[in-house]
Amino acid sequence: MFTRQILLSHSSNSDLNIPNGFDRFYFDDYIVYYHHLNAIYSYQSDSFECLMVGVVVHPDLAEFNLKDLFSDEILNPTFLQINKILERVCGRYYLLYKGDDGVFVRSDATSLAQINYCKMKQIIATDINLLKYSGVDVSINSEAEGFYKEVFPRKGNGNAWIGTDTIYNEICKALPNHTLSLSNYEVTRFWPWRDFNYIDFNIAVSEITNELKLTLKAFSRLAPLSIAVTAGNDSRVMAAASKDVSESCYYFIDKLSSMNDSHPDLVVGARVCEVLNVYFNKHDNFESISNIPLEFKNSFSGSVFYSLPKRLPEVYNYSVKLSGHINICGVGEFGRSVYGPSKFKVEPNYLCYKYQCANSIYANKVTTSWLNELKHHPYASQYPINTLFYIEQKLGNWGAVGNAESDLAFEEVNPFASHYLISKMIMLNSRYTRYTNNKLFLRLVSNMASELDGIPINPKHSFSSKLKTALKSSFIFSIVDIAKYHLINNLGKKVL
Repeated sequence: MFTRQILLSHSSNSDLNIPNGFDRFYFDDYIVYYHHLNAIYSYQSDSFECLMVGVVVHPDLAEFNLKDLFSDEILNPTFLQINKILERVCGRYYLLYKGDDGVFVRSDATSLAQINYCKMKQIIATDINLLKYSGVDVSINSEAEGFYKEVFPRKGNGNAWIGTDTIYNEICKALPNHTLSLSNYEVTRFWPWRDFNYIDFNIAVSEITNELKLTLKAFSRLAPLSIAVTAGNDSRVMAAASKDVSESCYYFIDKLSSMNDSHPDLVVGARVCEVLNVYFNKHDNFESISNIPLEFKNSFSGSVFYSLPKRLPEVYNYSVKLSGHINICGVGEFGRSVYGPSKFKVEPNYLCYKYQCANSIYANKVTTSWLNELKHHPYASQYPINTLFYIEQKLGNWGAVGNAESDLAFEEVNPFASHYLISKMIMLNSRYTRYTNNKLFLRLVSNMASELDGIPINPKHSFSSKLKTALKSSFIFSIVDIAKYHLINNLGKKVL
């Protein structure tokens, strides 16, 4: 249970339930309990302390350690300065800091290691279920539960929460780019930390290319890598970035029951691997849920509050075939305008519409709160609101849950997810980062593996699908999308 998870508890707490396989480390007034598959890195000087728990790499370090990043010239740093120094760090981790300006904990750039906390008991954990297991007594938050029961199941994969509350009164969460004070349990935003300015496309492509290649090389020093290769953008970039370490990589595709032999992910994925001269492993023999060992099923559902049974066969298969690998799950939506071109002024319900919960009373309430916090931040208020919303709400929930589900089988990381790379991609003009016909990803692939040029991205076979793709990439789609939103906003039924 709770493989690769982390639990922080104030040292005054007693009678905690700590899962088997967890080690401990002491930091300030807290005990850090962590599953043994996490690494731990500590640094202490006369003026500050830092602790990182999880899986962490830095592109410039052959072996990660904090001492090489914190020079002797840093005498009295602030938490903000420490975060700037660590902006190129990538992985799944907690960062703890103690200095003259306070004691804080934050997660990685997209909160793969989520921060769920109980202020009353002063306990923090990577999952709601781990907090409950440790001994946190809970009562139902009826307002959040209404959303959870009525709206939540119909949203996408059914695992994309919204806001900082949970269905329990005693448990809250900190979103990506926010830090939790371990002194008073206030949550504050720490990123972005610079003004928003559009950057040169060619320079950005060169810098992103270099960073991705170095990041994958750093992860490959920890363990062999596994990379799913599909017809899509993200996996194409990851496959291209892995060329220099391909001997340490296992390239694969999951042939799900809904996919026939002509499915683009199978055909194009095989073609990409053929051109790169690497073996393409096809996973098509999944155990039915009824045949998966009960202990594994219980660990899967018991470890992750938002886990979905439908992913069980895939995750179990990973545990059998790839348990010693680090899975490279490249999610590069920072560079693909999933919620449309950059918008700097939007209504709460428009963001909810994009997040598939338009007209939800609860979702609008928490989105309004998020917007108000954003507007008062000197830097975040300058950034594209719809992109920040996607990163902090969707990737910080849907992406994190998918990662947590996989933890039982293997380590999973997103090489795109460092504050350094996110800043580069989010500051590009929208004409380079459209969701369809994305110029950024085409150039990234071409820079790293030009032999892949010409292999189509997510090709469509039917006339209707080709027409739909063409419309989505046109200005007309934006007009239709806005019109649809106004129709739903003005005439749609209100829900919880």
